[in-house]
Amino acid sequence: MRAEMLAVLFVLGGFVPLIDADFIPRVLTVEDGVLTGRFPDSLLLSLPPCNYSGQSADLEYLNANTNEYKILTNIFTVNCTNGISTAGSTALSRNLGYQVMNLTNGTEYKLRYRIGATNSSYVLATTRTVFDYSGIDEGLPARSGAMVVITVILSLAMFFLLICLILSTVMSTS
Repeated sequence: MRAEMLAVLFVLGGFVPLIDADFIPRVLTVEDGVLTGRFPDSLLLSLPPCNYSGQSADLEYLNANTNEYKILTNIFTVNCTNGISTAGSTALSRNLGYQVMNLTNGTEYKLRYRIGATNSSYVLATTRTVFDYSGIDEGLPARSGAMVVITVILSLAMFFLLICLILSTVMSTS
């Protein structure tokens, strides 16, 4: 009986975060027309749907490692032009998503939009882990003895082939 009740609570607990969510943002991927939505210090999120057009969007995010909570208010106004800015018959740019900047390298974040009283569901995303480039060893390793021996043998063989070519040319002309 306890196991069945626990299973029901787990299933219901999985749906609770979606109860107050009116839309589900996501980190952009190749299918959205970008190479990646994850960068070392930023994330690229999809935009809210068009039914929020003309409303100001806020972004809430939580650093899962440090439990630091931030709210970015009035980050943009939702528009319903499918993200395409035009001038005459030419498309100038295409706005696919919102880039959350100044994040920490290799850190997991919980992000969601807030538009008025409406909240999106949370998105779990991790920034890419990169290493400090100054820690890369740029020096060449020492040459091994075998590399030196092979180089000397190949150099001598090339020298003898060149001498033979010159002698055969001189001998054939006379």
